[in-house]
Amino acid sequence: MMVVESLAVFLILAAMEFVFLRAHRKGNALQIAPLLILPGGHFLANLLPDLVPALEMSVQLKSLIDILCMMIAVALMGLLSAGLKSAKTKAAYLLICGGFTLLLGVIFLYNYHQ
Repeated sequence: MMVVESLAVFLILAAMEFVFLRAHRKGNALQIAPLLILPGGHFLANLLPDLVPALEMSVQLKSLIDILCMMIAVALMGLLSAGLKSAKTKAAYLLICGGFTLLLGVIFLYNYHQ
């Protein structure tokens, strides 16, 4: 169910957050923070039923969690893009980060239903 892959993506993005914070680039760290939501949510949705046997999640519920994580991440990206100065920078930020989130979400969803 791509648990290891989602954890790998999460850890890479968390490492980027750490590097930005250590370099005192809090604005950059804040801009990439929404990228952590989808891989983190996917990892937890697939890990919790293994840790708590009484908690059973259907594929539909896990898919719903991934879709909600995508929606929250993209909404936060939209809010954070308001702080960017130029329209080109906003468009590039939304296209790249939103595209990454959408593509990752589609991969997770496709993996559930194959």
